[in-house]
Amino acid sequence: MKRNFKRTLAKVMAVALTVALAGTAAPEADAAKKAKLSAKSVTVVKGKSKKVTIKNVKAKQVKKLAVTTSNKKIATVKKKGKTAFNVTGKKAGNAKVTVKVTVKGKKKATKLTLKVKVKNATTPKVTTAPTAVPTTAPTTTPVVTPPTTTDAPQTTQTPQKTKKPTPTPTPAWEVNPIKNIQLGGNAASKLTYFNVDENGTADLILNESAKYGNVYTYFDVVLPEGSTVKDLYSVKFDFDAVSGDLENKKVYLLAGSTDNDSLDAFPGELLYEWDPVNQFTNIKNIAVDEYAISFSNAGLLEDQELEIDTAILEDMELKDNKIRFSIFAILDGVKGANTEYKVGNIRVLSKNGVTDGNDKPSDKIDATEGIAPAGLVALGRGTIGVGDETTAEAVVKNASIVGDIKEAKWSTDGTDVVELKANADDPKLATITAKAAGVETVSVEITTTKDKKVTFTKQITVTAEKPVIEDITLELTENNVVTIAKDTAQGKGKGTIDITKLIEGVDLANYENITMFGSATYKGESLEDDGILTLQFVNTDASDTGLVTVHNIKGSSLAEGKGIVAEGSLETLISGSSMLKLLFQNSVALTDGDLVITIDKVVLNAKKDATEEPAE
Repeated sequence: MKRNFKRTLAKVMAVALTVALAGTAAPEADAAKKAKLSAKSVTVVKGKSKKVTIKNVKAKQVKKLAVTTSNKKIATVKKKGKTAFNVTGKKAGNAKVTVKVTVKGKKKATKLTLKVKVKNATTPKVTTAPTAVPTTAPTTTPVVTPPTTTDAPQTTQTPQKTKKPTPTPTPAWEVNPIKNIQLGGNAASKLTYFNVDENGTADLILNESAKYGNVYTYFDVVLPEGSTVKDLYSVKFDFDAVSGDLENKKVYLLAGSTDNDSLDAFPGELLYEWDPVNQFTNIKNIAVDEYAISFSNAGLLEDQELEIDTAILEDMELKDNKIRFSIFAILDGVKGANTEYKVGNIRVLSKNGVTDGNDKPSDKIDATEGIAPAGLVALGRGTIGVGDETTAEAVVKNASIVGDIKEAKWSTDGTDVVELKANADDPKLATITAKAAGVETVSVEITTTKDKKVTFTKQITVTAEKPVIEDITLELTENNVVTIAKDTAQGKGKGTIDITKLIEGVDLANYENITMFGSATYKGESLEDDGILTLQFVNTDASDTGLVTVHNIKGSSLAEGKGIVAEGSLETLISGSSMLKLLFQNSVALTDGDLVITIDKVVLNAKKDATEEPAE
């Protein structure tokens, strides 16, 4: 009996131990099976964001989180730690967000999906609030007749009148247009161009002397007597990103006092602190949703709205009931490719209305008169065979300053190597036909819409046989490593790899773009996420300006030579210059280790004719 009991007890304990071990061996691996999103679908207002969390998984369990959107034009996504992300609406429409969660102890990721609907923002009512309508027919309660009993006499309840509750009136937001935009900042007088038109739209062209936060626009509003900052609702505006340094930018609503002696006065330079996140160190960001919208490349942001956080305004020292606002984007004026943007159609929404605090806008600044057109003759191909054709196009890189091409006169040096024919419909274009082997110079004299003249030239090489242009591989063995140290704030780390000497003598008109091979590591491990490192192609001596294009980098894509390709012709990319540097910059704060980039080789990808493409 005792022996059977011991055997039974041993079996029970073995089973219990097995169950216990199974429960503790892989809790993290099983976590992914339970992972789910806090919502299956979300509706986001254009320009606004919503936070979505991943449930049933702790941050310490997550090894990797990847979040992507099916349509960046409709909605964008941004990770917030390892178990959450924000969805930001770009324009009305539908998109799908795909989430891949990889937990520790499990190789395969769990895939989750989120349906996103983006709708246009609704404008607060601007009509007078309706007056509550009194009740004309009061409701009475029915007569209640309790059952007859032998203990109590029959009674009838007296009817009672009830009133409908008075509805709370909807606030009547008054929309007040602001046209007298002012120019501020330490370097305001150094702007290339500033002007406010009759509609109240300010047009600014920044340069390398007037950039970032030392130039900004602002406007003053006056609250009516008896009104307070609590009566303000929002600021609406249009922002037109025309040209220049416009990649991955945000538009903020800042506020301060008009009193220069106040602690809340607008500073001579707006200091944006990259770390911790989106904080200004000497000015108040008073938007409820932090910023209006993130944008890339040139484009018009129409009817943006930033709701005002009135609690922040209440803490400010205001003079004469005046508030100073600024619609601000951190933009860089770059050499040879000045940044231009327009801000206007500004409207302040409030309960009791506001008035424009200035009688007129700041005076016009125009320093464009002495600036000549910068550009080149961009060729479809710089080396062609006898009998072949190529295209030529006059390209003005700083057209926002000097004007677009109005007239173009094409010519050659007369060596009779090529035949040149201008396009009758478009003066910027011409066709070049090779007649004989040799070299000939093609020229175009342009006149811009602002009556500026300049001549661009380009040599065409003609060979007796049909040329085959091959890719060029540039091996990098020295000065090819960039290290951005630990504790570097976001955007503050920079390093360049100069390949100028390696492309000397190369006719860039024959090459389409660039692919890079190498590695990028953070804390000694290959980058798994983009958004940590950006690559910029620069073509001036100032390696932190002269911006041409920007790419986010993953370590794996760099190792495979994928995703790090400059768009468009190299000739156009470098703007006719033979200088080219690779500028690397950290796009997040480096809190845990160094960021190390090594480039082993750079490949110039040749332009291919249709006859050169491999048959499918």
